[in-house]
Amino acid sequence: MSLKTKVQNAVDTAFEKLKDLSVEATFDNKIVEGFNFSTGTITSSDQSYVTYGFLTTKESYANGTPVTKTTLTVRNNTDVTFDRYSEVTIGNSSYNCNIVSKDDFIVVLSLSGG
Repeated sequence: MSLKTKVQNAVDTAFEKLKDLSVEATFDNKIVEGFNFSTGTITSSDQSYVTYGFLTTKESYANGTPVTKTTLTVRNNTDVTFDRYSEVTIGNSSYNCNIVSKDDFIVVLSLSGG
């Protein structure tokens, strides 16, 4: 068994064991497919991906002002291109999201808004 397979199995096991602490995250994106000149409208389709992940909140101060940084860690799915998604919904809150780090196993996203 290769090292990559061992690490992937360990990540899968960790996500499964910690599932009770996870949140459901729905990634949403509109894909612009073109422009309909006869109607003057943009043709697009919605794309969404639902997964589970873990929220992390870090509080710090910048120039005396409290700053809260929230990240979402999800298991990497090689069939999903995470940088195509600009919004994630967790519970009743929607956040803008940007990739902080990504490898073959996990993706860490910075969340803003809500």
